[in-house]
Amino acid sequence: MEDLLNGRVVIPSIQRDFVWMRPDVRDLFDSLYRGYPVGALLLWKTNLAVPFKTAAVVQASKSVHQPLYLLDGQQRLTSLAWVYRPESKADGRLIDLRFDVRTEEFVNPSAVQRKDPLLFPVSTLLQAGTQFYQLLLKAGVSFEDENFGAWTRRMEKVNGIRHHQIAVITYESDDYEEVAEVFARLNKGGRRLSKGDLVYSAIAARWADGLDTMDAFHQELQDSNFALNREAVLRLMSLLAGTGAHHIKLIGADVDEAALKEAWQATERALRFAVDFLRGECSIPRSEILSSPNVAIVPALLLHHRDGKLHPGEAQQLRRWVYTAMGFSHYSLQVEGKLDAEARLIRARGGEDLFTELIRRASGTRSADSPLHARDLEQKYSTHPFFRLLYIAALRGRARDWATNIAISDQPMTSGAKIEFHHVFPRARVQTAYAKEEWNSLANLAFVTGQTNKMISSKLPAEYTVGIAPERLAEQWIPDDPDLRSFDRFPDFLAARRRLLAAVLNEMLGLSAGAGQTADRDVDELPADEEVIAEDTTAPTLVGAEVQELRTENGVEVHAVYDGRHVAGYYDPSSRGVTIPSGPGQGAYESPSGAAVAVVMALNPHVRPQRNGWSFWYVTATGKLLQSIR
Repeated sequence: MEDLLNGRVVIPSIQRDFVWMRPDVRDLFDSLYRGYPVGALLLWKTNLAVPFKTAAVVQASKSVHQPLYLLDGQQRLTSLAWVYRPESKADGRLIDLRFDVRTEEFVNPSAVQRKDPLLFPVSTLLQAGTQFYQLLLKAGVSFEDENFGAWTRRMEKVNGIRHHQIAVITYESDDYEEVAEVFARLNKGGRRLSKGDLVYSAIAARWADGLDTMDAFHQELQDSNFALNREAVLRLMSLLAGTGAHHIKLIGADVDEAALKEAWQATERALRFAVDFLRGECSIPRSEILSSPNVAIVPALLLHHRDGKLHPGEAQQLRRWVYTAMGFSHYSLQVEGKLDAEARLIRARGGEDLFTELIRRASGTRSADSPLHARDLEQKYSTHPFFRLLYIAALRGRARDWATNIAISDQPMTSGAKIEFHHVFPRARVQTAYAKEEWNSLANLAFVTGQTNKMISSKLPAEYTVGIAPERLAEQWIPDDPDLRSFDRFPDFLAARRRLLAAVLNEMLGLSAGAGQTADRDVDELPADEEVIAEDTTAPTLVGAEVQELRTENGVEVHAVYDGRHVAGYYDPSSRGVTIPSGPGQGAYESPSGAAVAVVMALNPHVRPQRNGWSFWYVTATGKLLQSIR
């Protein structure tokens, strides 16, 4: 703590800001008072010039020697310093933590409680040489009071926190990748330090204005509703720097400041080309619609090499690749290897041959020319990438709202025009007679505004579609046979709409409905009952805004405990993918279930790995199942 206050321990720029709330500080002191373990501190000793940021405490002086970098324990150590030396709090707003000698509880006092003389400031009790009996006498407790001795001992116990033993691990290394791996294995809570964080820090160490430059561009992407995570951007930068998609190589000794600047300038240029293409040619209005941020890398690379110009017909081919990579979850596994191969293709090939091979690779195990059939849409729900493609198709087709007859907008100014999902056959009317796999499937979902949602309520389509123009229904691929909209024809409606949706997807993917054979049909995880789409104005949007505050830079922190092992990961609310940065199942997955299966297979390969990811993963910040923020 003294080292932190005196500048001998500093906060590296890769660390997040202080985020603990007052109850967290209170609980830390309660644990120390009771002798509970509070975890270790992790320090990093290195000869590298690692940039550090201003701590949340006033550091009296800067060390003349190479400081130690606090990788894990910032929240705990800063909290201790704030209470132990209140004047060190950088923003000047003191932490008022009190100790109740009667109940042995630590309290964040209210205005009324501050007047209680037996709630003693913890900062006072922690100081060396404090005369506890004098504090009790001043509070009106006499020597004759039967509690005087017991309360004095309790105050002494608070002071004894000063001598509590906490493990301090100092790791010495000049290898950024090694430090990232060590940290990922040791740190099981809080904000995980990714290799991308370390790469950004290393870039800043070699390039004085690096972090500011990169952060400014990330903010530009954010302001334009096309934010991309650091990992994807660094992969592109690494490819443009010639070090491959494994972005950790950006910190190699041969990549100096000039090379980093040049690679970053190329990255900004390439991403501007890609964002314009994804918006203009592909009708993808914001990055959250992408199934993976890595989908932006191939268009960025190609357009960068072509100076932003495509030959006739190539825009359509590249658009087809984007939709194929999204629809078949191309980047669910082996991201770096796939990007390296695609970068080599872009450099080595051209014309029809290039796009044929890119599309073949993005098609996965399917034949590149194998069309989708209606049966391929069975047991597909709003979580499937096909739903994102259908949303894009509705925007491309300028589908108009059923109530207002105004083209639906991805980001309207008025709340009533906000796009929602809605069951064509309302859940309330069909859930007792038909299986959930039917009424919650893709074929029963349409894009509507809040105004339309309210108009429909729980009416059956046979009733509410009477007042909707036929062309409005056709724009969202509702079968034109009115008989299919009655309650008893619901299965026939789904079958007919699946055929229409398959035709739409085949057109987007450049597939002929009459050629090839379909691959083995994959099956989606069925959403939990309480997470199905509602029939009212509170229905969820494509990306729920309520989870934004849980997001860290890498996503929402999640964890699972399986076979006695704690596995941590990040959930991306936009793509609904899960990344496991290290340990069992390490990798990036397009769905929580895919990540869950990977963990099970890694730890227990002899079982059949069927897992519902929404009930396998927990949100670390709340302790609730992942489905709670679905």
